[in-house]
Amino acid sequence: MSALFGIFQRDGSLAAATALATLQNACAPWGHEGGGLWREGVCGLGQARSLNTPESIHESLPLHDSTRRLAFTATARLDNREEIIAECGMQNDELGNSAFRIHHSALPDSHLLYLAYLRWGEDCVQYLYGDWSFAVWNPAERRLFLARDHFGNTALYYYLDARVFAFASERRALLNLNLAPLSMDELYLAQVLVSWPAYHDGRTIYPQIKRLPPAHSLTVTPEKSETRLYWRMEDTPIVRLPNRQDYVEAFREKFDAAVEARLRVFPEPALTPGPSPEGRGEKISPSPTGGGGRGVRAVASTLSGGLDSNSVSVTAARLLRPSGQRLRSYTSVPLYDTTPYVGSNFGDELPYAQASAQLAGNIDLQTIPAVDVTPLQAIRRALQIHDEPAHAAGNFFWIYALESAAAAQGCRVILNGQNGNAGISWTGDLFSQPLDFQIRRLGWQKWLRQRIKGLAPSGLIRAWERSRAPADWFRSSAIHPQLASRLDLLNLRLETDPPPQTALDQRFAILKPGRTFIGATHAQMGAAHGLEIRDPTADARLVAFTLSVPDDVFIDPQTGLDRWLIREAMKDRLPDEVRLNRRRGRQAGDLVPRLRASAPEVEQALAEIEGGPAREYLDTAHMRATWQLIQTDDTREAFNKAITILTRGIMAGLWVNEFYSR
Repeated sequence: MSALFGIFQRDGSLAAATALATLQNACAPWGHEGGGLWREGVCGLGQARSLNTPESIHESLPLHDSTRRLAFTATARLDNREEIIAECGMQNDELGNSAFRIHHSALPDSHLLYLAYLRWGEDCVQYLYGDWSFAVWNPAERRLFLARDHFGNTALYYYLDARVFAFASERRALLNLNLAPLSMDELYLAQVLVSWPAYHDGRTIYPQIKRLPPAHSLTVTPEKSETRLYWRMEDTPIVRLPNRQDYVEAFREKFDAAVEARLRVFPEPALTPGPSPEGRGEKISPSPTGGGGRGVRAVASTLSGGLDSNSVSVTAARLLRPSGQRLRSYTSVPLYDTTPYVGSNFGDELPYAQASAQLAGNIDLQTIPAVDVTPLQAIRRALQIHDEPAHAAGNFFWIYALESAAAAQGCRVILNGQNGNAGISWTGDLFSQPLDFQIRRLGWQKWLRQRIKGLAPSGLIRAWERSRAPADWFRSSAIHPQLASRLDLLNLRLETDPPPQTALDQRFAILKPGRTFIGATHAQMGAAHGLEIRDPTADARLVAFTLSVPDDVFIDPQTGLDRWLIREAMKDRLPDEVRLNRRRGRQAGDLVPRLRASAPEVEQALAEIEGGPAREYLDTAHMRATWQLIQTDDTREAFNKAITILTRGIMAGLWVNEFYSR
């Protein structure tokens, strides 16, 4: 994944070359094949380039269109190239620049995106599908326009004041400009600690640095700035098809298209000298293996025990099979027995992954035991990459180990199924089923209680939850009681985060339309390893389809089986032990014994937190008590507290100390 960056002096002063160089240097790790700069007057743009598709070899950004007096930069992988080409009706000289006079089938996705902008203007965001961010500078109007893809699978941050606007895929690039004294958003920190996802949206832990949220565009002029949401999941209409099997067939078609679109990778074709059909540029022809210099290993996948990653992996393998290609898949495996910590769930996902790989026939499964990285080492490395604490601090050790192994083995793209739960593998809401089915499943008393709660006004529900909350509700986290009290955190959460009222509300709360930053997190982690993380389950057209499916379709009324749509769609692709499995996997299931094995590192981190400013934000005595429990107890309680209190608290505490040390 490439990075983009730029600066716009809103006060009319010249854009400084030193500022642009600062942005470029910080974004350099994203640019494995170099990049470029453009600067004129009050604006400067840049790109750190990584070749990610067969056509990207022709990419040269920033682009300066001298005919239209526009400047443009981007990072892009478009899933609807053919549609854009057809809609734009482009000619070879469309850009008015001889450097790009190549056949339109070989145009890089970023340049197709620019042509879409020329065709539709700022409304082009309605026609673009894939993972992309871009910026267009119009000097005549002194207007900078930025936009980001539907689910934010690219990263884009910005700083804005009356004097200057700066943006970059890499947040540290903006911090390095030293445009304003930095402060900390204490509420953001508290929300991370207590696992309250309302911190999503445009906020970061630095109030001065904003995210451009997914599915948003941003327009900046000297006089004003305006952010606009261009896609609302809530507006997706329900579609009624004649029978349940019709939904399965439609799902398969869209799911296969989403996976196939993400199999494009550089170097996929072989480049051979010779004229193009128009006698210009290079001719692109498929290599015998479809893999160019790195072969089929350029694309890989994560493969856990769950429905989402299994469905992605076996479908990718199915699409690669006709050309004789194989898919490498990576599965995180525990070093220690997970049984005491996961209860009725499972902590070792390898048996399920092996079953899927065996049935697929062309999946090469590689296990990742993460023997070379401890949980604390991974947390410190993640802070270097993301520069803010994270909810899933306990998972970083296996993510880091998996991506490091993939990069070392020549992979460029990793497919995952991160976004699946509320989309392709939605469980279904029991109350969408016939009344007799609901009562059979719940019994009269439980059914009545849940119906009353579901129909009650949100204000009444908040009052009820407030009355039931124990005085020490925050003890499931590492937050300092005084911080929780000073922020009035419980009441603030109840007032600003109302409970979902419908099945669609529940799904929107998980998908977080226009607000989630999980895509950017994966983009940043991938960039740190020279990888591009692609998620077919975050395909906007696929998600829109699953949101259009009536909720009752997701449960089999005969058997009560949930997640019916994807289970039925994968009937001939996944083994039944995976497809019909109703147990849930627990990632990092052996976190407790891993922490014990690296006890000196845990002790060191706790000592750092106790000895620094972080002790004002974290309950270090509570963290110490939790650590004592983890060292002695082989229980689910020890595992849960290792995640929610110890590792999350350590990551937050180390970040706070680092923040104050600056």
